[in-house]
Amino acid sequence: MRKIFIFLTVLLWLLLDQTLLPFLSVYESSGSLLFTFMGLFMLMTDEQDAFYIGLITGVMQDLFFPYVFGLNTLLNVLLFLILSKIGLTLKEGKKTVPVFSVSIAQGVKTLIMILTLWIFGIKGNYYALLIMPLYTAVLGILLYRPCVSYSRIPIVKKEWRF
Repeated sequence: MRKIFIFLTVLLWLLLDQTLLPFLSVYESSGSLLFTFMGLFMLMTDEQDAFYIGLITGVMQDLFFPYVFGLNTLLNVLLFLILSKIGLTLKEGKKTVPVFSVSIAQGVKTLIMILTLWIFGIKGNYYALLIMPLYTAVLGILLYRPCVSYSRIPIVKKEWRF
């Protein structure tokens, strides 16, 4: 039930990502509600969830990325695993470090994607290297409290089992 609820949440954020954010783009670059929200959620969960959610979010984003299928999946899994490791050392309540961590992760993802596209001879939007992390920081500030509330929902919360 927990995984189904998380999957439905991913679908909701993907839907909002593809319908709302293109209207709010800056220099043809828009942040990702899905990556930002789930990146913040990764800071509050473990590696198992990071792998599972990274896989799901990556495949969902790859469906709308026309050039290199699988690149979003690989990057989301790796970055979400790193974010879950970072989240083990954080204290709840401070939003600066989580927002900064997710923004840096988005910047790394954007850099790797633009470099990969450049290797294949596809010209990318180089303004995105500056815009995406800043956009993600703004989204992270707005989404931090809803993400904390989401992680406290009894269905989503992981209970200890002995």
